[in-house]
Amino acid sequence: KSNIFFEEGIVRFHKDWNIQLHKSNVENLVLDENIIFFGECFDYKNPQYNHVEIVKNLKKLTFNEKIKQIDRLTGFFIFIIIEDEGIFILNDAAGQLEVYIYNYNEDCSLSSQPQLITNNLNETDIYDEEVPQYIIDEKINIFSKTPFKNITKLIPNFYFNYTVKKYNRFHFLEPPIPNENDEIADEVISILQNIVKSIINRKEIAIAVTAGWDSRVLFASSLKQSSGVNYYVLSHKTVDGKIDVEIANKITTAFDKKITIIDYDLSTIELKNENDRAIWKNDLRTQKMANVMNDYFPNHYLINGNISEVARNFYDPLPEKLSIEDICFIIGIKGGNYEKKAVKNWLKTTNNNIHILDSIYWEHKMPNWAGNAKSISNIYNTVISPFNNRYLLSLLLSSNRNNRDKYFHKIYYNILNKINKELVNIPINPTKKNSKIILMKKFGIYKIYRFIFFKQRKLKF
Repeated sequence: KSNIFFEEGIVRFHKDWNIQLHKSNVENLVLDENIIFFGECFDYKNPQYNHVEIVKNLKKLTFNEKIKQIDRLTGFFIFIIIEDEGIFILNDAAGQLEVYIYNYNEDCSLSSQPQLITNNLNETDIYDEEVPQYIIDEKINIFSKTPFKNITKLIPNFYFNYTVKKYNRFHFLEPPIPNENDEIADEVISILQNIVKSIINRKEIAIAVTAGWDSRVLFASSLKQSSGVNYYVLSHKTVDGKIDVEIANKITTAFDKKITIIDYDLSTIELKNENDRAIWKNDLRTQKMANVMNDYFPNHYLINGNISEVARNFYDPLPEKLSIEDICFIIGIKGGNYEKKAVKNWLKTTNNNIHILDSIYWEHKMPNWAGNAKSISNIYNTVISPFNNRYLLSLLLSSNRNNRDKYFHKIYYNILNKINKELVNIPINPTKKNSKIILMKKFGIYKIYRFIFFKQRKLKF
């Protein structure tokens, strides 16, 4: 509940809920008797479904069945599910629709951005008494811990029980059942192809093509579509940016696809200040890039490979046993009492069913980095990450970790090889950095290098 009305906002009342949103987002809201939905989502099992049909498909299921069904949805969204045993709030697989929850005494509010809550509070001091100044200045969340008093962030794999005002982990309560690479690759191909199909059923899409793994897997997943797909590459003014353009040209030429090379100069873009208050942790560059994309692909879904990093062992290799101070370093914060307490509280919710490094990336990095970027860019356009699907990520994580090397991903290689061998004949990430890592791995020193630099706090994450 909130008393904020933005200039072009509308209000919807549903049972005891007072829902406020910008008028441009009306079509993203579904109010059913016992389900409130907001966002963009796609059902790969039913690619023809719109939001209303997706919600209708959940109505007769038990709460646990609803969770399993929501696990298979792609996009960015929030569900408020009203059951006899309580009211439950869930978000998308990787927290790409940010959800902040104010919980104090009998007052409980939800918002996509914390300042929509804090602007309504009577307290003169809205920050936690122990929060370091740099956390306030840099607007840093530590997992679900925000700098604000009584405001937490809903992170992936948890739901908030509104009735008892408590978070519960609901995912990976049991170890994933191990799967063979071939089986995983076949199912991932089917899921991603249907996700792409379901997105195109709504609107034309523009897929980023780079020299990397994620974008190539998405490119491969789009090849069955005869129309509605556009491809582009950003011409960054760096050495790696030139490699992206070169490889993207090779990939699209090999499959007789047209590609748009986006040559941009952010210094020439002037922004209006109208959206400055809409995002808590704003970023000028992200805003400008969103404007660039709007010029090229207005009224398109922009498709990128974000979230795939969860299943790419992004932090490996690191020491097997990590201290709280180690985790603080990995996520880019200092090791003071405030920071360590926040990390320790998150660690209490974890188990051994998922590797700690995968869990850190999934439950901290994704909602607090990629989620924030989505909040900014989605003011101007709609960015969808097909990998943002809890079932899909869990499927990929069910493989042996050795198969998910971030630079040499055996499952992704298998996927590309199965779809078309030409996709693996074109070099993947042929950068100087990759060449150095190949050499270090060949001589067996990469793990040692990572270990030493990690202990000396010289690694960059």
